[in-house]
Amino acid sequence: MENFVENYLANVINVLQAIERDSQAAIHQAAEAVAAAIQNGGMFILYGSGHSALVAKDAAYRAGGLAPAMAIDDIADGDAERLEGLAQYILSRYDPHPASVLVVISNSGINPVPIEMAMMGKAGGLKVVAITSLAHSHAVASRHSSGKKLFEIADIVIDTHGTPGDASVQLPNSLHKTGATSTIAGSAILQAITVQTATLLSERGVEPPIWVSANVEGGREHNTALLEHYRPQMARYQMGKTPSILKP
Repeated sequence: MENFVENYLANVINVLQAIERDSQAAIHQAAEAVAAAIQNGGMFILYGSGHSALVAKDAAYRAGGLAPAMAIDDIADGDAERLEGLAQYILSRYDPHPASVLVVISNSGINPVPIEMAMMGKAGGLKVVAITSLAHSHAVASRHSSGKKLFEIADIVIDTHGTPGDASVQLPNSLHKTGATSTIAGSAILQAITVQTATLLSERGVEPPIWVSANVEGGREHNTALLEHYRPQMARYQMGKTPSILKP
C-alpha cells in the first residue's frame, strides 16, 4: 500500500531543497535589505492575505524573531483579496517608515490586494520582497486591472517552488490533490531571512534586536525593553495622521 504520509513529507523536503538550491541568493538579498532597514530605523513589515497571513504572523513577535518584524493584519481574512482598492484601507492603519522592507506573501501572486500592497510599498520608497510560487503565477492570469503579477512588481522575488494549486499529493481514485506546501515553504524562507539578518547585524557590531522566549530567565525584561523601543512604529490607528506613503 502506498504511503501517502511519506509522499507528502518527501514533497516538502523536495520543496525546501529547491529553495536552498535556487532561492538562496534572493534570500540573502532580502536579508541584506532587512539588515539595512533595521540599521536605518526601518521595520521588517510582513503582509499576506488568506492563508498567507499565517506565514506573515509566524515571523512576527516570536522567540528568536526580529523585534522590528511587524505583520499587517488581513482585515478580511482573505475573503476580499480580489477587491481592488482594499489594500489602501489596510495600509492606512499603519505608518511605515520609508527605510522599511515590505514582504508580501502570496502563493499565486495574482490577486489585487497583495499586488496593490506591493505597488504602494514601492511608491512609498520601501524595498519590496515577494514570496510567491513562480510556477503558479506563470500558469494563471492576473486578477488586477493592470495585468501585473506580484513577482513583476517586487524588487526581490523569492520562489517557494510550490506547484500550481499548492496541493502536492495526487489522491487515488480522485481528480483532486491534497497536501499544501506554501505555508511551510514561506515560513522557512522568512526564518532564513531572520537568521541571516541577525547574523549580518552581529557581524557589523550591531546587537540584533531579537525576541527571547518569555519562558526563560530574563526573557520578560529583555522583551519589555525591545517593545518600548519599537512600539511607536508598531502602533495602529494613529489618529489624525495620514501615512506618509499614502500622501498624494
